[in-house]
Amino acid sequence: MIKDPMYSMIYHKPEHLVRLKWLAGTAGMMDADFKETLEAFAETAIQHKAHRLLIDVSEFKHRPSPEVGAWRDEVIIPKYNKAGVKKIAWVWPMNTPSNGPTSPKDKFENHYFATEAEALAWVAS
Repeated sequence: MIKDPMYSMIYHKPEHLVRLKWLAGTAGMMDADFKETLEAFAETAIQHKAHRLLIDVSEFKHRPSPEVGAWRDEVIIPKYNKAGVKKIAWVWPMNTPSNGPTSPKDKFENHYFATEAEALAWVAS
């Protein structure tokens, strides 16, 4: 049996942009799957020296445990910093969080948008 896909990841070379789109398959996701995906995303950013990231959570169904936030701060954020990430655009159509840092370790700008077009316009600028 094939599970529904949980994400798609695309690299746009001219823009030094890596895009992560969470898909409906995240409804069956476990924290281990979430961590594995973020590791792959961060490693892709390092590999391509991506200065821009776009994360689309419009179809994201998983609710990570509280421990995952601390893990992200300790493991993933330093990888984004190592890659040289300057901007992360979030497609977050529900109640949009503030545009502040997602972690005290952030060395990049975070901005939240209701649509992918708005997110792409900002992150590519």
